[in-house]
Amino acid sequence: MILSEIVAENFLKYARLALHELPISGVIAIAGVNESGKSSIGEAICFALFGRTFSLAEDDLEKVIRWGEPTCSVTVEFLLADQIRYRITRTLDRDGNHGVRLFMLDGDEQLLARGRVEVEEAIYDLLGYGYDEFIESYYLAQREIIAPQPHSQAVKSMAGLSTLEYVAYELEQEIEQERDSIDQLQDRIIQQDEALKALDLDPAGLQELESEQHALQTRQEQLQEEGQGLESAFGRYREMLPRRFAARRARGRAAVFRFLALLGALLCGVAWGMLSKLPDHPYSEKIASTLSRYLPQWDAAQHLPWLLYGAGGFVLLFLLLWIRQAALGVRLRRQGADVEALAVALEQALKNPLSGESSHEAEDGMTRDELQPMPARIREERISISELEPAVEEIIEAIQARSEEMRQQGIRIGMSLQKERQRRSDAQQLESVRQDLLQQRADHERRIELREHALTLLSGASRNLSQQFNRDLGGSVSRTLPIFTNNNYQHLQIEDDLTVRVFSSQKRDFMDLEEISSGTQRQIMLALRLALAQALNQRTEGGRQFIFLDEPFAFFDQERTRDTLRALPKLDESLSQIWIVAQDFPVGEAFDISVTCEPQRAELVV
Repeated sequence: MILSEIVAENFLKYARLALHELPISGVIAIAGVNESGKSSIGEAICFALFGRTFSLAEDDLEKVIRWGEPTCSVTVEFLLADQIRYRITRTLDRDGNHGVRLFMLDGDEQLLARGRVEVEEAIYDLLGYGYDEFIESYYLAQREIIAPQPHSQAVKSMAGLSTLEYVAYELEQEIEQERDSIDQLQDRIIQQDEALKALDLDPAGLQELESEQHALQTRQEQLQEEGQGLESAFGRYREMLPRRFAARRARGRAAVFRFLALLGALLCGVAWGMLSKLPDHPYSEKIASTLSRYLPQWDAAQHLPWLLYGAGGFVLLFLLLWIRQAALGVRLRRQGADVEALAVALEQALKNPLSGESSHEAEDGMTRDELQPMPARIREERISISELEPAVEEIIEAIQARSEEMRQQGIRIGMSLQKERQRRSDAQQLESVRQDLLQQRADHERRIELREHALTLLSGASRNLSQQFNRDLGGSVSRTLPIFTNNNYQHLQIEDDLTVRVFSSQKRDFMDLEEISSGTQRQIMLALRLALAQALNQRTEGGRQFIFLDEPFAFFDQERTRDTLRALPKLDESLSQIWIVAQDFPVGEAFDISVTCEPQRAELVV
């Protein structure tokens, strides 16, 4: 950045300050006695660019307004990259109103930014540095020439360490945040563990309840089937019993009639055989007389075939009755299956422990021992329906009562099972959340590990960058130090913490600054300051740059001052515009612009 014009009104001691058509390169010499306003020019530059000055704190900034005036203003035009011109105008009044605007003067005037924050950001974007870097490099305030501070953000910015430190700071903050997150997650994990512990789950509890429920359902189904089977068997038995009695009587009658038919067939057959084959036999005569006595119309010659027909008829009747008896036997056997079914059902009901508890004693006083012989009596058909029916009803009612008990028990088990499943579901949700929290904690730990590794790499990079920066500074200083110290000191040793040691040609060793005179110390620090200015300009690649040196030769003798003035323009072509403030300059020295300040002069126009 090269300054091309400075105009100020009511700023410090000046009612008006105007420096026009400033040269791009060369030395601008500002001379004058104490309190003549030399340093005010540098303060005006600093105020215009950054809204503050080196000598005044920000809360005392109103003191830049000239005594007795309500407001002040400073306008600075400057050139960037040797071609683009800008103008910044800043105003301040005693009420604290602070205004600033930044213009680009490339063709038409264009407003780039207004307001302190917006302009500050725009200036930083344009220049590549801020107030702190400016004060540590391009601007040497009066009597301010000391060794750079190792913790100075400006010096770190020049060395390129600020970005790395900012990244390291952000990483440290992120690590702290990650650790806070881990602590919070750990608290939540502990809460989940306590909640899981409070549930006190039995690993086999759910399976046991499900097994118990399944077994109870199975027993209940068996009991219901048993009751329904007994009721159904008794119903069939009751319906079948009258038909069984009728069938048994019919079969008895059929047996009697079948015997009579057989007897009739034998009698008819024998009579026919005797009469037809042995008519003279005494028995034949008896048969014939008997037939004649009971059948007056009997005529042996005419009616003898009827005996044969009668024998055949009786045989046929015998066969029909035999078939009838067999059919009734089949019916009785089928009905016997119903009898057996009832006996088996009753026997099972009495034997099964599912119904035994409820049927051990009936309402009418019948005991289990009295009920126990009933299946055998049913098989033997030695029990009446009037005796059997109340017993069966008792057993069915007992089964139903037991079934209702089991249903209630099933409801209770179902409720317990539902609660247990809900507890399992709650446990699964808690465990799912816990696993998620553990995964989050692992992720945070992994991020901490990565950031700690990044910090290690950044530390190494910062150390290497700092060492390189110090070597570059030492190289830059070695070109100016012999000039400033009359070749008594030629090399500097700059440690990582910016501790400065100087090599003495006489002692042939490096010396601490405390071992040399204060004047030589200032000469060494001036060389170091110029090296910092070169380093900052190289980092920002800002093209030509101005430097402002206020009383840099306070401890220089005339010869050393003269040598330094002649060497400064040749030091670095990028540091082309050199402002030097001094009470006086060696006689005979020529400058591109010479400005003389006087204590009683309120206006300075060049």
